[in-house]
Amino acid sequence: MKASLLAFSAAACVTALGTVSWVTAVHAETPYERDQREQLEKYQQQHGLSPQVLQAQRWQQEWRQQHPSEPMPTLGELEKLHRQEILQNMNQDFAKMRQERQAQLQREYLLSKQHQQQILASQHVTWTPQQWKEWDRQYDLAQQQKAKDYLKALAEAGEMSRAEMAQEEQDRIRRSGN
Repeated sequence: MKASLLAFSAAACVTALGTVSWVTAVHAETPYERDQREQLEKYQQQHGLSPQVLQAQRWQQEWRQQHPSEPMPTLGELEKLHRQEILQNMNQDFAKMRQERQAQLQREYLLSKQHQQQILASQHVTWTPQQWKEWDRQYDLAQQQKAKDYLKALAEAGEMSRAEMAQEEQDRIRRSGN
């Protein structure tokens, strides 16, 4: 009797699963879902796909070409297979960002120096190379102080955020206890 009950339960589960998947497949798109889909399609038409999505699509296409009869691995597995490519891209992106930042800092330095030269010219003053060397040293010190101030502000913002989260958690615990 238990065997027939077990068989009946298994058949009922399979039938229920089939019903659920059929209901899901027939599910009509709500106006909200349609609006979200249309906005996404419009955005993709205007801006194209992100580099990450294009990379994932390229990996999937390569897999299908090289392994036609095998199932498609998950994105995580594809990422593991392409680890070297990911690291190389990260290193190239970092080098590019660093180069752009160095160029930006150089532009800011030149603008600051031109500004100082204009001030001196308006006062009809000429500096010696030693005075310019001292100006460069002062400029470097000011930039270092600016970086330290930024890091300090960042740390303080993090501390404030953690304190707010802890306070919110305590408030939530108090409310749930009442």
